[in-house]
Amino acid sequence: MRPAIKFALLFSGAWIALKLVLLSLNVFQEDVVKPGLINNLFLLLAISFGLYAEKKSEGFGVGTPLSDIKRALSAGAPYVLIVSVFMYFYYDTINPSFIENRVTERMDIIYSEMESEAYIDTLRLHNPEFRVMSKEEITRDIKSDTESALSARTLFVFSLLGLMVMALTYAIFITLIFRKILLRDYYSTEE
Repeated sequence: MRPAIKFALLFSGAWIALKLVLLSLNVFQEDVVKPGLINNLFLLLAISFGLYAEKKSEGFGVGTPLSDIKRALSAGAPYVLIVSVFMYFYYDTINPSFIENRVTERMDIIYSEMESEAYIDTLRLHNPEFRVMSKEEITRDIKSDTESALSARTLFVFSLLGLMVMALTYAIFITLIFRKILLRDYYSTEE
C-alpha cells in the first residue's frame, strides 16, 4: 500500500474515533465549527505526511510539481471519501437528532415569522408558486424544503465537494511549501 494512502487511513480513522468519543462524552454535539476545524487539520496533516512519505520513497529531488500535487491528492482523496461516507452514516444513523434539532430550530423561526401577514405577502411576492397556496401549505412546503436541505444525503454531497476542494487547495499549497521552502535544496540543484 502506498504511504500516502496509509496516512489517509490513519488520519481519517483518527477523526472518526475522535467524533465518536465526542459523541460518547456529549461534547460539541451542537457545534460544527470545532469538529470541522479538527477535520480540516487532519486533512492537512494527511496530505502533508502523505506527500512527505511519497517524496521520501521516491527521492526528494525527483518529480514535477504536478506529480507532487497528484501524490498529495492520493492522500487527500481517500481521506475525503472515508470522512464523507462516515458523516453520512453519522448524521443518518448514529446521531440523527442533530439534523432533527436543526430542522426544528429553523421551523420555529419560520412559524414565528409566519404570524406576520407582511412576511407571508413577501414570500408570495418572491415565490410565484406560493401565490395560490394557503398559509398552511406554504409552511408545509418550507418544512419539506428545509428537511431535504438538511438531510444526511445533502450533507454528504456538500461535505464531499467541500472537502475535495479543500484537499486540492491543500495539495497545491503543501507542494509549494515542500518545493520552495522545506526541500528547496534538493530542487535547486535540479533546476
